[in-house]
Amino acid sequence: MQTGFEKRFNPGDIVYWCHQRGHEYSVHYGIVDEQFSDAVVIDYIVPRERRRVDGVPIDEFQSEQRYRKLPKGWTYDTKLFELTWDDLTYEENIFILDISKPETLKEAYDKGYLVKDSTIFHGVIEDEITKDGFRIVKKYPRECLHHIDHVSIFPHKVYFTYEEAKKEADENIAEFHRQASLSDYDWAVEQIDKTLDMWKAFNDVSDKDVKAYRDWLLGMKDVENIETRLWGKEIQWKYWKNARWNYIEL
Repeated sequence: MQTGFEKRFNPGDIVYWCHQRGHEYSVHYGIVDEQFSDAVVIDYIVPRERRRVDGVPIDEFQSEQRYRKLPKGWTYDTKLFELTWDDLTYEENIFILDISKPETLKEAYDKGYLVKDSTIFHGVIEDEITKDGFRIVKKYPRECLHHIDHVSIFPHKVYFTYEEAKKEADENIAEFHRQASLSDYDWAVEQIDKTLDMWKAFNDVSDKDVKAYRDWLLGMKDVENIETRLWGKEIQWKYWKNARWNYIEL
């Protein structure tokens, strides 16, 4: 079993993980729904629903079926409904502002201050205006259909503490800074070494052979413009501006 896959989580556990979006890393948290042998299913939890449509809680609001007459003096800027938010209580603010304490998040969830994201309406409220009049409707635009409210993550990537997930995020960010500090030559050498490491691992190549190929590649002109790849059991190289890949024979 892969190291870390033996970690077990129970339904209702508050957990954290390092979330990646493009080149950005951040800490996300949620509540465990279930765990399989190689995946933990986690529901996002978010502050409770507080929106009202003309004073009606958004969960209770239903799309109007009857068309109404537009009000006198109507223009395209006329507001036909009002969307408001209930205030957070003082206690709610205390419980949900600090995400670093799992016990606090669990208590906030148990009190109903935090809820599963799947229970929140992620569509829109719109005024639908036609030649027959207008009505207020509740609907899901096409883009809302892709809202993610739960995730599946390898067990070794799920943490019981905020600090563990933050450490992973910080390490990824630190790696970007390390790469940025390299010279073009040093970056090229790193990429060559990665290819050679794969060549050795997949083909049981000796350290002597790895060194010979490395010395040959680093002895070329303009090393910073060299690309390498593993092609079958062979190393190929080319200057990045060229289309043709070349084999090496020593």
